[in-house]
Amino acid sequence: KQWYQRRVRVVQAVVLGEVLDSLSCVRTRLAAVSFSPTDKVRELLQKAGYTVVELPEITCSGSLGNAGHVASDHVLLHAWNLTQFSKIVYLDSATFPVLSLDDVFRTVEPGGISSPYNAPPGVVDLSLSGKMFGFSPNPQTFSQLLAQFQDRASYSCPPLSNFLGHFFSNSWIKLPHSFQVRNFRNSGHAKSFNMAELTGSSLVWEWTDKPTRQAADNVISPHYTWNDLYNTWWRELYRGLERGDLWHWWHYDSQVYRNFLHSDPIKDFRAVDIW
Repeated sequence: KQWYQRRVRVVQAVVLGEVLDSLSCVRTRLAAVSFSPTDKVRELLQKAGYTVVELPEITCSGSLGNAGHVASDHVLLHAWNLTQFSKIVYLDSATFPVLSLDDVFRTVEPGGISSPYNAPPGVVDLSLSGKMFGFSPNPQTFSQLLAQFQDRASYSCPPLSNFLGHFFSNSWIKLPHSFQVRNFRNSGHAKSFNMAELTGSSLVWEWTDKPTRQAADNVISPHYTWNDLYNTWWRELYRGLERGDLWHWWHYDSQVYRNFLHSDPIKDFRAVDIW
């Protein structure tokens, strides 16, 4: 199971890293993990262009059936303590940008948070997205976030999007839905897609109808159809594997992966967090 989780994280990181290389002017990328990565995982993430940062896990100590439960997403609260950076934009690893997201940096203000709504257009939901947001690290804000979360976690584990939306309710800079499209019907002027939301699974590479490298290279943009978007995702994976010299890992791991699925159908995983 741990091997399976690592594969998910690395594949997503390779694709997102390749896209950011071509679309973003920001060259500093962190892969935040709440576990001690093996030397192999660290090497693979570094080849994909990331600096690996280990953040402490946060647990819920409540009595409502979640005592000792690891609040995996909430490890991101520690990012507000990374004061060596003036601004950070967090992207969930399932994010697939099709246009530059550097505009998010320009919207970030001290003490605030920049994020699109959590829900797609037409759905009433006042919580911000826990999959994409920008902020300025600050030790005081970090202390307040952690204290408030620990107080809430004494009786429940609030979703990250709800918790951040409540904490930054008076300083939330609302970004357009186009920054994170979760439904292809709302894809007009999209800046990025959340592949996990579009497909119902982060495991795009599990699909049997995989395009060849030539077909993926010949994809037409902008993404008028789902097939165009799907082929573009594969194009970026192929390019990332090529540039990072990861083909041997991909072919070897693919065989191990197939054996794993045959013997253990459990597919519980947490996506790595990419900034």
